[in-house]
Amino acid sequence: MAFVNRYKPADPLRDHELYGREPYDVNFVFPVSSTLSSDKVRLVPFVPRIHAAPYLDGVRDYESMYEHMPVALEHPRDFLCSVKLFRRGAGNILFAIIDLTRPDPDHAEWGGSIAGMIGLLGTDETHLVTEFDPVVVLPAFRRTHVGSHAVGVLLRYTLDVAPAGLGLRKVKWVASPHNIASNNLARRMGFKLEGVSRWNYTLPRVEGYPKVGKEGRVGDAGNGLLGRDSNEYAICWDDWENGGRDIVEKAFARMK
Repeated sequence: MAFVNRYKPADPLRDHELYGREPYDVNFVFPVSSTLSSDKVRLVPFVPRIHAAPYLDGVRDYESMYEHMPVALEHPRDFLCSVKLFRRGAGNILFAIIDLTRPDPDHAEWGGSIAGMIGLLGTDETHLVTEFDPVVVLPAFRRTHVGSHAVGVLLRYTLDVAPAGLGLRKVKWVASPHNIASNNLARRMGFKLEGVSRWNYTLPRVEGYPKVGKEGRVGDAGNGLLGRDSNEYAICWDDWENGGRDIVEKAFARMK
């Protein structure tokens, strides 16, 4: 039996590709609403040419910022490469979180300050499933309304039926068991734990930046990279219609 394997790794991204063309193509499988907001935050597509610099300013000097994440985001070029590769998947979209309660004098047109990023990963238009990933709140905006409001806005967009939302059936959330903040936010916003997926990520090695994981097997294909388990949460459409939406509305009211 004859067969071939013509796989070739993709060419490395060149610097001029990292910011994308203008206008920026979000390349998403579903319509993108222009009204993703609460009274405190707005979600807008993350456009590297516009949002990357202030976002990177917000994470500077926080060595543990991405300690649980299975991608290398620590250095500016690595971050831009990850955003570019993320955009290539039509089921993925990344949003900048704008905190409407804190004006940014350098970007008055935003109506607020960049407070983090949140995305949809692997959105499946056939099976009506998506995952919230990444969910990053900048250090200066932690322990505020930002996380709850950003997650709540995106839940309404994904789980409400048209015309208000996409009418999906399931939204997933995956968190390292060691990432207390992520697990707490998921539970607070109504996500239900469905199980633990073991060894489902390797963690990249980034010199000078810690990663929280566990040692793999000597001699395996990971070449010494740490591994990570994941707590897997979800909100399904019936959860949403039977109290999930109320949890979000109460979270919005609590954070006023």
